[in-house]
Amino acid sequence: MSDLTPERVSELFNYDPLTGVLTWKHSRGGQVSGSPAGCITEDGYRRVTTGRRSYLVHRLIWMLVYGAWPTNTIDHINGDKLDNRITNLRDVTRKTNKENMRKPRKDNTVGVLGIHWHKHMKKFQASISTNGKRVHLGTYNTSEEAHQAYLTAKRQLHAGNTL
Repeated sequence: MSDLTPERVSELFNYDPLTGVLTWKHSRGGQVSGSPAGCITEDGYRRVTTGRRSYLVHRLIWMLVYGAWPTNTIDHINGDKLDNRITNLRDVTRKTNKENMRKPRKDNTVGVLGIHWHKHMKKFQASISTNGKRVHLGTYNTSEEAHQAYLTAKRQLHAGNTL
C-alpha cells in the first residue's frame, strides 16, 4: 500500500473529528499551517499529496484515528464524499460500499436512483442489482412510484444501505 506510517501522518496533519477537516501542521511549499489539506478532485473526494504520492484524505483520517490503513474501502455513510467526520466513515467491502449508493449514475436520464424510462412501454421501470444479478421490480406510471419500489427493495436486499 504505502510506506506512510501513522506516526508520519500524525507529524504532517491535525484532524478535527467534529468537523472532519484534516489540516497541515506545518507550513511548507504552498501549504500554510492550519489550512485544509489537499484539494477536491473531479470525482468529488478530497485528495492530498505528500512524499510524491497522492492519498485520499478519508483514508489518512482512518489511519490517524485507528493507527492502521483501512483493510477495505472507506464508505461515507451519509453519501457526502467531503464529510470526513470519523462517525461518518466505515471500513467496508466494495460490495457494501456500492449498496450504500445514494445518487444515480451520471448516465441515468431520469435522474432518480434505481429507475429508468422504458421507451416502448412509456413507463418508469425500477430494478436493482443484488448478488451480481439484476432484479426487475416492475413498471410504474410515475417516477415516484418506481423509486419507492426501488427503495423498498434496497432496504430488504442491501445490508450496507443506510437510506
